[in-house]
Amino acid sequence: MAKEHQTGVILLCIMLFNTCLTVAQSRKWESATSKDGKIATKYSISTRSDENGNDVALIESVTTATEKINMDRCIELMKDVSKHKFFHSDDSSTVVKTISENEWIIYYYTEGTFFTPDADGVYTLTFTEDKSNKTADFTIQAVPTLLERTEAKRFTYLNKGYSFEDMKDGTVRITMTTRLSPAFRVPGWIMNMAFPHTFFDVMQKFINLAHNE
Repeated sequence: MAKEHQTGVILLCIMLFNTCLTVAQSRKWESATSKDGKIATKYSISTRSDENGNDVALIESVTTATEKINMDRCIELMKDVSKHKFFHSDDSSTVVKTISENEWIIYYYTEGTFFTPDADGVYTLTFTEDKSNKTADFTIQAVPTLLERTEAKRFTYLNKGYSFEDMKDGTVRITMTTRLSPAFRVPGWIMNMAFPHTFFDVMQKFINLAHNE
């Protein structure tokens, strides 16, 4: 496995960890800014009760950046699901079914590492656009029962949002939101190592890809 991919998988682990001793029991938000000052994030690690009444980890984040970029390129990138793997650090990202021109069923798969098992997720991807206000929004929502389960650990509670606003000065404001419960337990030291870099990494990879669209 390439070194760059291994790094991406390790960073992704923070998005996958389950309840462990280092997880905060109460909802507390932290704020951070990337080293170059271009990306800001607010994030929270807490717990929630799942459908069985068990306490599980809950990860929430809001990450923003304003970039000199073409908004249409951002939209094109989000609609090209095959490229999602490059900013999510998955091994594959595919369209399972096209429901309409603005809604798809998609599938992500990530190979495991020495520390983590394989993981996958089935989601609906929806797109809305307000051309008068020059905004566009994509939502990724977990729908785990739409595909038969494999041996991989599956995400069952996940909602991600990608919002784009044309600032009318040649820049686009990008907002990425996350609310999820992990698919499996990951050691707490990985969480401590990765946060908040993971959020910066996803945003920066998205921006780099959008520039190249």
